[in-house]
Amino acid sequence: MIHSQPTKARRDCRACSAHQRRGAIIVLCVLFVVILLAMAAFSVDVAYMQLVRTELRSATDAAAKAGVEALVREQDGTAAITAAINIAAANEVAGKPLQLNTSDVVLGRATQQADGSWAFTAGEQPYSAVRVNSQRTSGSTDGAVALFFGGFLGKGNFEPTQTATAANMQQEICLVIDRSHSMCFDMSGVDWKYPKGTPKKPNPICYPPHASNSRWASLESAVSLFVDTTKLSTIVPTAALVTFGSEIGTDTAEYYYTGRTEVAVATDVDLTTDLDQISTAIYARGDDVMLGGTDISAGIDEAVDILTGPGTKDLAQKSIVLMTDGQWNEGRDPTLAAADAAAAGVTIHTITFLDKADQTTMIQVASITGGTHYHASSQAELEEAFEKLATSLPVALTE
Repeated sequence: MIHSQPTKARRDCRACSAHQRRGAIIVLCVLFVVILLAMAAFSVDVAYMQLVRTELRSATDAAAKAGVEALVREQDGTAAITAAINIAAANEVAGKPLQLNTSDVVLGRATQQADGSWAFTAGEQPYSAVRVNSQRTSGSTDGAVALFFGGFLGKGNFEPTQTATAANMQQEICLVIDRSHSMCFDMSGVDWKYPKGTPKKPNPICYPPHASNSRWASLESAVSLFVDTTKLSTIVPTAALVTFGSEIGTDTAEYYYTGRTEVAVATDVDLTTDLDQISTAIYARGDDVMLGGTDISAGIDEAVDILTGPGTKDLAQKSIVLMTDGQWNEGRDPTLAAADAAAAGVTIHTITFLDKADQTTMIQVASITGGTHYHASSQAELEEAFEKLATSLPVALTE
């Protein structure tokens, strides 16, 4: 009984100490949860801010490029401003269409410097560039971007800005055109089906493509549109024409019927600023027989040699426009030629014509080089593809 009081005191002290420890742990847990929630909120807002920046960058880039495309196509500054504003509004930033004012779109001239960089001079004519200044700030039409948890962290809004400049660049272009015998067929997409009126004796391969209803006739119209549109550019490119088929020797059926041999690839027009030469050469091809298969890689290789050969400009943007109505059946895999083109700094844009054309390979060729693929199922779509390329090829982001 003498030791009961100290023993009880010790028990009470231990109980008090345990209670205090539990209280301290609860406080630490609460503090940890608060910190964790704050970090989560911060992470969500940071990710959202990055998304908004990306959306604003993409919308601004698209608006600047659309402005220059319209400038090249319409030769009108007002049309360029309108196109930039319309494309911006077609892109959402933080859940709202990006609204630009006319003052946000600046016309001017871009000049390439010796080191490859570009200098933009606002207001200088003739216009060759469009600069777009975009923003989501408290002073903009749509206001600043509200953050999800910013209010809890002391900053409720986010105010991103972006600037993009697109210019009509110096271009070196090579058209690479399929002149295999299938270009003599009609527009049905059926092999060996010729337009009505094509002579059949001794054999249809003995005759040029039909003047109005063959695939080649559709191509003539599309290339003429490409040339006419390209000539409107404030900086007229240099362009060349390469045509490809397959090699025809003296031991072939084609030689038996026509008495003609043929090379797999030919440079019909070397690099020139006289673009009418290309239209003339295409029409001249249409007045002659077309023989052989489809050696696409031969056409690509020839074009790369032209675009990287003597007399070309190192700082020019180098592009191939490759059109085919078939599937490669001669030469090496076109994707290998595309890889070589990419290594040489040449971009390949591909156009497949009619539904039997090898879209899969041509998509790969374009992708390997950073180009764009178009598919056309009719003459109108073929013309549209060539026209789009004529207005978009000279356009590049410089800022």
